[in-house]
Amino acid sequence: MSFVSGQFLLFVAVVVVLFYLVPQKYKWVLLLVASYSFYLFGGVKPVIFILLSTFSTFGAGLMMGRYEKKQKKEKRRILVLLLLLNFGILLLLKYYNFFAENIDPLFRTFEYDISMPLVNIMLPLGISFYTFQAMGYAIDIYRGKYEPETNLAHFALFVSFFPQIMQGPISRYNQLAPQFFAEHRFEYKKVKFGIQLMLWGFFKKMVIADRMAILVDTVFPYYYGYDGDQVFVAMFCYAIQIYADFSGGIDITRGLAGAMGIELVQNFQRPYFAITVPEYWRRWHMSLTNWMRDYVFFPLTLSKMSNKLGRWSRKKFKGVVGRQIPSYLPTFIVFFLIGVWHGASWGYIAFGFYNGMVIVLGMMLKPLFETVNKKLGIKEGNTLFRIWQIIRTFLIMMVGKTLVRAVSVKDGILMTLIAFDPARWDIPHLPWNIVGMGLGKNQMLVLMISCIIFFFVSFLQENGLQMRETISGQRTRVRWTIYLLGIAAVLIFGIYGPGYTAGEFIYRNF
Repeated sequence: MSFVSGQFLLFVAVVVVLFYLVPQKYKWVLLLVASYSFYLFGGVKPVIFILLSTFSTFGAGLMMGRYEKKQKKEKRRILVLLLLLNFGILLLLKYYNFFAENIDPLFRTFEYDISMPLVNIMLPLGISFYTFQAMGYAIDIYRGKYEPETNLAHFALFVSFFPQIMQGPISRYNQLAPQFFAEHRFEYKKVKFGIQLMLWGFFKKMVIADRMAILVDTVFPYYYGYDGDQVFVAMFCYAIQIYADFSGGIDITRGLAGAMGIELVQNFQRPYFAITVPEYWRRWHMSLTNWMRDYVFFPLTLSKMSNKLGRWSRKKFKGVVGRQIPSYLPTFIVFFLIGVWHGASWGYIAFGFYNGMVIVLGMMLKPLFETVNKKLGIKEGNTLFRIWQIIRTFLIMMVGKTLVRAVSVKDGILMTLIAFDPARWDIPHLPWNIVGMGLGKNQMLVLMISCIIFFFVSFLQENGLQMRETISGQRTRVRWTIYLLGIAAVLIFGIYGPGYTAGEFIYRNF
């Protein structure tokens, strides 16, 4: 069931109304039934995999809970088997065909003929999200962070909660699960704020992201036929498209949950206002970044091997580099995993290595940058310098995202070279050339105005303004004018057409 469908809106309306009508003790039951009903819209077979993940994690949690803190070896065996099972299923379903397609050419270079059959596997909805969420719970049980859940149905709701099953965020058990069983009375403010956030999400998705998709889909496959400035615009548009698409979906998710009094973790904090790439990743898909930090990066940096490497590097290399070397490999591993998590293609792998390389180089060169800035008299708080840092970070991430969206990694590199080649730009004719990139004049006008609104709201939020609270403080006439304009914008300027179904979210099957 698509988030951008009338069927979904009807489903949501029924669930929210029933949620406040049923007695408190049955609310969680309603959410569980609604979650599995939502999941069944995608087919019966995918349910098998989420049930397997649920049962295995629940059982492993109970088994680990029986051991004392000192019995770490026994708990570790259970955890390792659980991780192998669940991540093994994820790898098989999501990455088997990619492996099969690439293993034959690899072995042919060594004069071996290995032909692995491709299989038609329907990827279960949100498999990466619920797998990571369930495995985070298991690792926390292993670490003794909290006691294991003893009610299977309660745990099943945590894994399958339908607003977040499609594209996250990846929640922690102690943050999300208690909210299902807390008292939830109807509060007009919560419902209102939830609907407002959903409306904002629909605006970002259907008015901005889906309109940008037309331009991106027009240029990316045939970039070699366009001027450098046109390719640059297309790359820029894709960076905005994927942000508006993903953050829009998260807004719908958080708004829906919020309307029922359930607060999901924030997943975006205006990442395109970041001044460095590490800060960007602390603002983009925050639940995934935090998961990788807590369950991959920290364990690797605190491992015995890392400690040995640290002692060696401090002896071999003095200064900042010597202290940083132990974190280089974990950084590369984390971003390789982030790239692979996003999808099974060389583009995602390249995206992961690209980000790891940029961050490691930034760490190595930070003392040099600080020295240069000091000599030039540039202060960190300087407004112009901060604007330059924001633009620089955006361009770095724009190039990285191009590697993913391009037909191939090679095409992504060639697109970047064309886009940043001044000799290939035709600025005087750019306004007219843009019209030939899939969108007419009126469509471009709508897109530009929508992006200005998007930027203006984001700018105000970045500077501390709480938009929903601010709107609520206005007069009734002003409030409803804003609401109706938002609804009209989605209904009128959302991407529709004869026989057209609104585009699915980019992160739908991650």
